[in-house]
Amino acid sequence: MKAPLQEPEGFSTWWTFWRPHMRHTDGKSDARQAYIKALLRGVLPDDLLAGAQGYIRFMAEKDKPYIQLSQTWLNKDRWEDWADKEREYQARIAARAENVVQMKPISNYRPKFLQEWERKA
Repeated sequence: MKAPLQEPEGFSTWWTFWRPHMRHTDGKSDARQAYIKALLRGVLPDDLLAGAQGYIRFMAEKDKPYIQLSQTWLNKDRWEDWADKEREYQARIAARAENVVQMKPISNYRPKFLQEWERKA
């Protein structure tokens, strides 16, 4: 019986994100090996996750059945194409959230039918 492999830093988070989108022929073991190779080349786990998120987010719907295998995606450094784009997207979302102004009602006016309905309830 093989001893269980220790998961590299960030792999379980990355795999949890990748798994719902993967092809049925994709394998966790191959992905783990490619992930470890990427870490040994000095890639940060956050970059790999951001790259995967961007890749999936901006993929055209018609291309989703042809998603790359995780091992190929990691070995060819495809995360580099998408990590910055995903971070820019997240920054725009955060900036929009900061610019939202909470609306307050102008007055406490309630139409007559609503006042009657609230009294009955």
